[in-house]
Amino acid sequence: MEQWLPLFDHLLACPAANAAAFSSTPSSGACPSEPAPAPALLRLLLSPAPTLPSSDGTADTTLFQVLPPFLQSQALSFLSSSAGLLDPHLARALAARVLSAPPGRYGFWARRGARHLLDGLPEEEEGVPGVASDEVFEGFREPPTWLKEAAARARPVLPWLPVDGRSVMGSGARAGRGGADGLDEIGLETLALDRDVDVDIREAERVLLPPQAPPLGDSIVQRALAVQKEIMAVESVLAAQRVVKVLQDLCVESRNAAAVLSLVQPWEADDDTLRVLLSNLVLEEDGGPALVLCSVFLPQLLELQRPASSVLVSAALDLCKRHPAAALEAVLLPLVLRKSGLNVPQCDVLTRIVKECMHPLHVTAFCHRMLSGEEQERKPVCMPQHRENVGAHLVWTESLFALFYSILSQDICLTPSTVDELICVIDERASEFSRSLKFSNFLLCFVSKCWRECKNQRVLLERAAERTNTFLTKAIMVKLRPAS
Repeated sequence: MEQWLPLFDHLLACPAANAAAFSSTPSSGACPSEPAPAPALLRLLLSPAPTLPSSDGTADTTLFQVLPPFLQSQALSFLSSSAGLLDPHLARALAARVLSAPPGRYGFWARRGARHLLDGLPEEEEGVPGVASDEVFEGFREPPTWLKEAAARARPVLPWLPVDGRSVMGSGARAGRGGADGLDEIGLETLALDRDVDVDIREAERVLLPPQAPPLGDSIVQRALAVQKEIMAVESVLAAQRVVKVLQDLCVESRNAAAVLSLVQPWEADDDTLRVLLSNLVLEEDGGPALVLCSVFLPQLLELQRPASSVLVSAALDLCKRHPAAALEAVLLPLVLRKSGLNVPQCDVLTRIVKECMHPLHVTAFCHRMLSGEEQERKPVCMPQHRENVGAHLVWTESLFALFYSILSQDICLTPSTVDELICVIDERASEFSRSLKFSNFLLCFVSKCWRECKNQRVLLERAAERTNTFLTKAIMVKLRPAS
């Protein structure tokens, strides 16, 4: 054993035992006459330790087993640095002894060194003798159990992350207000909305509120109808503020704000009253900001045919900035799913909301849901009276391409499946929008921003570009062909 003392001294002294460092040490000549010490050390470590009895009464204890824990991990690190020189069967046998041993027999660093040793050996189809493959590669073949369970029972916040939106948003918003985790900067709010419902007169109670929302009593109904008349008749800001306070108290008392607002129909008021509603109506319950937006602001947008009132848009933007997730669910989503398609004034409002109110994560999630998500993921938040104006699929218009152009211009990172779907849309719609500058502008921006993700489908994009006939066609082709 004396001839191995220089090597053991090296293992004990070095923070990271390395064969190359040892071979350059002058005292390394004391090792056996081998081209490299690692193969001989491996055989030595697997040799019996005859002078030390086995802990279980047998005599098959190897020298490796009786080494101190630190020296075990250092020896495995040393062997890993020369894995290419080792006999793979002997190396696997040593690693198998460590990994298949009962818990507590070897320390964490020894087990980690055994895994590193296996990583440096050529793969063997039959695996490591005596060690199940799941044990060797624990944690690398599939997600952990807790993550699979969470994915099975939760609707994700972002479609590719199996995180329960209600639990994350609730705790995140509370902590974010104190600045503990920074979620307040992203602005994700709780939207506990149950969307799997039938379209009927009770839909507002079930879509916008928890399922246990009680039906309205006769007295609440009568008071709601009275508030409806007052809202239509207000003549000053002070009168509007007083009526909004009565409406808010009525929503809280009824514990069914969606049904109350469905009866009151505040969207029928004039722009000044709507501005007061957006600024002063506060519903603290889950989904409250979305409920305010879809009952006050969204109906104005659904019928918008000319530039929106700057007073109304300003008040709506203030609310959307404070509650961007609600704006996505109750404004952006239903409007892009409008059955008659998006027009220019509507696109202008949505472009401002996306630019001024949305975090990039919100926009990425929106694009994914619209283009790659299931149909049930595209059920927007809106009042029952407006459900007939909203569909389940995108209607591609010039304005919708203009909206996606503004999204891409902000360097939003789209998911691969979203990029693939956009390529299909471009290929299908190129002939229909062959003379559209907005379509060509979007296509040029898409090719420029997403080239890395879409270059494998260059043929489809070239075919689409060749069917366009605008002054941007040549620029699109130049972007496509030299990059190949």
